[in-house]
This record gives sequence, C-alpha cells and structure tokens, in this order.
Amino acid sequence: MEKRWRCTVCGYIHTGENPPDICPICGVDASFFEQVTEEEAAKASPAEKSVPKPVTVQPDKAAAIRQALYRISYGLFIITAHAEGKDNGQCANTCFQITSEPAKVAIGINKQNYTHELIQKSGKFGVSVLSQTGHDYARGFGYRSGRDVNKFEGLAVHRGESGVLLLDDVLVTMEATVTGQLDCGTHTLFVGDVTAGEILQEGDPMTYAYFRASK
Repeated sequence: MEKRWRCTVCGYIHTGENPPDICPICGVDASFFEQVTEEEAAKASPAEKSVPKPVTVQPDKAAAIRQALYRISYGLFIITAHAEGKDNGQCANTCFQITSEPAKVAIGINKQNYTHELIQKSGKFGVSVLSQTGHDYARGFGYRSGRDVNKFEGLAVHRGESGVLLLDDVLVTMEATVTGQLDCGTHTLFVGDVTAGEILQEGDPMTYAYFRASK
C-alpha cells in the first residue's frame, strides 16, 4: 500500500513511497512533509488534497510566486508542545517576534498537526532555534507524525519550566503561553507571551534559504 504524506505548511496530501521533492501547492521541500495514515489523509479538505490547475495559475506565474516567496527571510524552528502526558514537536518556518515589552512571539501551525492539538489543549508551546548544523532535526521533526512515533527518541532534550520538551543541541530555546490566536484557514497563528528563554550555543541560525542551499 502506498504511503500518504502531508505538507505541514499548506496541508497538501501526496501519495507515494516518499514525499515529493517540492510541494506543488506552496513550494516547500520534502523536509516539511510528514507521513499520515489513510484516515488522516481522508479527513483533509478537498482544497488541501487538490493541486491548482494551470488554467487558474499559469505555470510561469506560479513559478514566479514560488521564487518570490523564497526571497522572504525566515528561519527553521522546532515547535514543541506537551499536554495530558503527551509530547510532540514539528519543524516550522513561521516564528517571529511581535513585541518586546512584554515579549511576545507568534507561530503558525497546521490545524491537522498533532502539535496543534497539544497547543490547543495546554495553551503553551516551546521554540528551539536551529543552528546551521540542524539539518537532521529539520528532517526528523518534519517527515513523521507524532501520533505514530516518538520524535524525541535518542535525542538530547530537557523539559522546560512550562513542561514542554526542548532540544539541547540548538542555539536558543523559548517557552510561551498562548494569549491569542488567529484562524488562518489551514493554519492557526498562535500568539504567546514568552515566559522563559535560554542561550545554549553561539552561532548563526538556520534559515530556510541556507537549508535549501546546503541540504
């Protein structure tokens, strides 16, 4: 039986032995896909399972849009959550500061992801900022669903003040309490007050552009 893969950015469902090199919907690479069950794939909305037709977006225009999006500067992060004795984490490219006083950050999480479910239940999340050697973390937290496997197995982690697991081999970690959320269709934008932070290493953060160029 062929496997089902879901893009953690836009929700697109792919059928095949491996995830696609590039998502045909949003243009992210294979590291942002996680394996899902037949039931989970069936629950995806028609919009999430379909590929835009050329009559709607011409190939050259779609390519231009993808290239334009690639020029937006953003990093790669491992977003973690803990609720009801369960832990999970996922790779995400949407995490940014909103205010400094008080310190607030926002993250974008796909509604079908297990991490989303745990954040909704607990109202808390963790952020581990990857260094430029964090390729394996980006892949390990992006290919599989935390409903089926323990993504933290064999990794060096510690539990933060809020109860979420945080990676040890990263630049910095943060913990946040959700203070607001915005429905963005396939995703929820969670806004949280930063309640804890730690600097673990010195170095440059992993950007999505660097990841694509060096993978």
